[in-house]
Amino acid sequence: MKKKLVFIKPGYALNVKSKEILEKGFDLRIQEDIFSFINEVKGSTSMDAVFLFGDLKNPSFVDNIKKIKPYAIRNNFQICIISDHFDFADKKTAIKESISGLFSTSQMQELEILDEIQNLLENPPMRGFMENLNKEKILTVNYRTPFWKRSFDVLVSGSILLLISPIMVLIAIMIRLESKGAIFYKSKRVGTGWEIIEFYKFRSMVPDADKKLKELSHLNQYANNQEKETVPESVTDNAQDGFQFKKCETCTKYNQSCESPLFNEMGQQVCEILHLNSKKNTGAAFFKLTDDPRITGLGKFLRNSSLDELPQLFNVFKGDMSIVGNRPLPIYEAEKLTTDQFSMRFMAPAGITGLWQVTKRGKGGPMSEEERMQLDNEYSEKFGFWMDIKIMLMTIPALFQKENV
Repeated sequence: MKKKLVFIKPGYALNVKSKEILEKGFDLRIQEDIFSFINEVKGSTSMDAVFLFGDLKNPSFVDNIKKIKPYAIRNNFQICIISDHFDFADKKTAIKESISGLFSTSQMQELEILDEIQNLLENPPMRGFMENLNKEKILTVNYRTPFWKRSFDVLVSGSILLLISPIMVLIAIMIRLESKGAIFYKSKRVGTGWEIIEFYKFRSMVPDADKKLKELSHLNQYANNQEKETVPESVTDNAQDGFQFKKCETCTKYNQSCESPLFNEMGQQVCEILHLNSKKNTGAAFFKLTDDPRITGLGKFLRNSSLDELPQLFNVFKGDMSIVGNRPLPIYEAEKLTTDQFSMRFMAPAGITGLWQVTKRGKGGPMSEEERMQLDNEYSEKFGFWMDIKIMLMTIPALFQKENV
């Protein structure tokens, strides 16, 4: 039976040639993000080794290795790293982080890689270390909602759903009457313990929002008026007709709409993640929408009143999240928060409302990411029954806000 190898976001390290070589001796599986792998491995999925492609001098990359390591100890699989090159400092980091093998991208193109990986799996250098390591460390990876909090969530969410069910039915009817399309908007979010959940909201945009992008070029925040005026209408129409939107790997994998849209001067939607990852800089060719006209009249009211978030009570009742906690993040945002300082927020309940919402929301003025993370971490460290009650009571006046969030 072939050994099983898992590659997490391998990029060009696993191209057509290297994949053909490895498939001669191993069963291969590819995971496009760290959170998908963690969710899979929590179920004790069988594998012999996991390969990550990156730079061991990058703290975020090393933090991802630390997240995987406890599961490698529990399930007894090896951690291997692929990089363009390694130096002495990288080898020291590999020993410190219990990495079993270091492979260069050039090695992955050679037939000899089959024997090298096979030898590593049969004689893993870290096996003795892994068997003797304190198993209690595994417990730090998993978070379980306290019984009192889960009971509170079921009682409160169930009661509220019963009480407001007529309102939710009315909103659903109004959404359908105003525009055809789905009543609910669903997207993937990263919640408690890096679990990926399906996040519910009432739909607040027109169903054909993507087709209306060409009309939005006047909202460009980055290009000046002269730049926008120099784009002839005929060029705009032709470019729009021949343009094909491309999603990033995460949105493609989960078959969801773009989580991080940008728009060029011709009203074409592009993915911000792909744009930032690209080495080409097109100057002021992109803009973000501040007051998106694709939001329906009802949708604007739902957003301003936070009524669009009522379906998240189903998430709470299902156990995906809590009434009070740190907001679940889109996958592309969560992937950026890999350091111990920031990832602490994921080791606490995910929730509909939280400390940073009631601290700043509705008071005006922008909130920095650092302030938000500090408040999320503060909740992670101090949350309790009375703190949750206080946040819930503070949420009620915070809902009455003027800005469109």
